[in-house]
Amino acid sequence: MTAAQLFGRFIKQSRERAGRTQVELGKIAHLDRSMVAKIEAGERVPDKRQVVAWEELLEVGDELSDLWREVDWYPATHRPDWFARRAQMDRDATALRIYQSQNIPGLMQTEEYVHALYTPVLRSREDLKRTVEARLRRQDRFLAAGPESPLLSAVLDENTLRTVLGGPQVMAEQCAHLLALTELPNFVIQIVPMDNPLVVRPSAPLTIISMPSGRDWIYSESIDCGHFVNDPARVQQLTRTYTRLAADALSTTESAQFIRNVMEEYQ
Repeated sequence: MTAAQLFGRFIKQSRERAGRTQVELGKIAHLDRSMVAKIEAGERVPDKRQVVAWEELLEVGDELSDLWREVDWYPATHRPDWFARRAQMDRDATALRIYQSQNIPGLMQTEEYVHALYTPVLRSREDLKRTVEARLRRQDRFLAAGPESPLLSAVLDENTLRTVLGGPQVMAEQCAHLLALTELPNFVIQIVPMDNPLVVRPSAPLTIISMPSGRDWIYSESIDCGHFVNDPARVQQLTRTYTRLAADALSTTESAQFIRNVMEEYQ
């Protein structure tokens, strides 16, 4: 059992002893009942203000705050769990803000690009086929372009267009796909040229994931694991970095022309 699950169990037991309902806990913390249920199950992270409000309602003194401070809420999630967790967050997210410095983001890749990306590391044809199909299925919710489609805002370093995968034809088709995405109402794509030395880039690729609860997560990857951060101070810091980067990047119109120029070089 994880520390988050133990914390959730303590809340549940305290609530039941006090004769309170999940609805009552939600009301005082400005959450719906389902979110309280997820916190009690160890699936969501409460913030300090909610914990303090519950202490008073449940009459548990400072016990809840003391326990909350002891829990490591922000550990990295390692393989094999991290990919499934990220995929689930993509299915629930209201918005994604992505910075990529090397490759085109997965939610914006063509089938041929995905194939070229994974062919060197997946020797089995069946594994490669499953990986490509899974990557493309994750895009469906974003490509629907309906009123419920989440926002996908991406700031791409010029390197993402210059790093050749699969050959010039694959890259030309990938650029054409990006241009098609710029026509969708829920996509915002901006390019950061390499010759702009004044732009302050994040130290690594990252994704800011906005969830229906109103909370944001920072997601990043290292060689063999994914990292999910919900520390409010860190989220605020990286969100500011991303916002400044987007302001310093080319406009959406300029970016589309930049992508078009690179596409023509591959043709």
